[in-house]
Amino acid sequence: MRYRIEEPLFTRVLHDVTALRPLAGSVYITGTSSEERSTHLLQWEMNCPDVTFVRVGTDSRSTITVEVGEKQDRVGLRSSDGLAKLLDRQTKIATYLDITGLPHHVWAPLLRTIRSRPEPAFVVYVEPGDYRFSASPTAVTLFDLSEKIEGIAPLPGFVTLRSRPGRDALFLPLLGFEGARLAFMLEAVQPERENIVPIVGVPGFRAEYPSYTYLGNRLQLSETRAWQNVRFAAANCPFAVYHVIAAVAASAPGRQIQLGLIGTKPHALGAVLYGLDHPHDTELLHDHPIRRAQRTEGISRVCLYDLSLLPPLRPDRATAAPGP
Repeated sequence: MRYRIEEPLFTRVLHDVTALRPLAGSVYITGTSSEERSTHLLQWEMNCPDVTFVRVGTDSRSTITVEVGEKQDRVGLRSSDGLAKLLDRQTKIATYLDITGLPHHVWAPLLRTIRSRPEPAFVVYVEPGDYRFSASPTAVTLFDLSEKIEGIAPLPGFVTLRSRPGRDALFLPLLGFEGARLAFMLEAVQPERENIVPIVGVPGFRAEYPSYTYLGNRLQLSETRAWQNVRFAAANCPFAVYHVIAAVAASAPGRQIQLGLIGTKPHALGAVLYGLDHPHDTELLHDHPIRRAQRTEGISRVCLYDLSLLPPLRPDRATAAPGP
């Protein structure tokens, strides 16, 4: 089903991780990483005995390990039935998907399954306090975020465009700090220069982050002159970037859209949501980076996204976001 977003939708931001209280009787799906911002889960589990926590571990590009209490299962990420059965086994009044410690190829298939279900659904993201600067910064590597790029490949369960994108296809890279990733994707996609529409996170998680984005990507933006086509969306708001993508698509009816997931995770979330709603003319491009173990420091704000606010609006699902 296609629809237009008539007005921007906003993210609820909590300034203290302890302020979030998942609804009693809900299921909270999460994964952990070595980053400090994953430690909030221990606090929430201790404070929320009436919530079922489902821990997800990554086995490979195509399978995950799911742990609920002492029970553990393996589920294929390309199996819609397997992911649906995983959710069916949990009695719940709402589902939370915490994408903070989960890689794109894990949370995106889970999100697809969650979006097809009737109960209220929320996504949670914890912003880092800061990113680690590279010990040897270059023109395209200001931060030490990724070890390598595995290459562009579809996210599990997400098909690519039925036909090869034409020369008039629009390429919308969601920019982060890593200019090397943009250079890699430009080389792989080979878009026409005038069809490159970068999206930059403004405002950023912090005031200086948009400047770092421009610095990290300045060579590619200058060589392609794509800086002239830049659009802006709040770095922590998937609804804002969804709105920007929809506006660009509406300005070029009938043209195919390629979304480059190389920016913030909330921006990637907005792009995946858009792709789910517009599968016939949208392609999600992800380069599957191998992340540094300690790429961030500290814990900042908690972002709560109520997916029932996405159109078509469903009054029966528009549950008020829980708070303190």
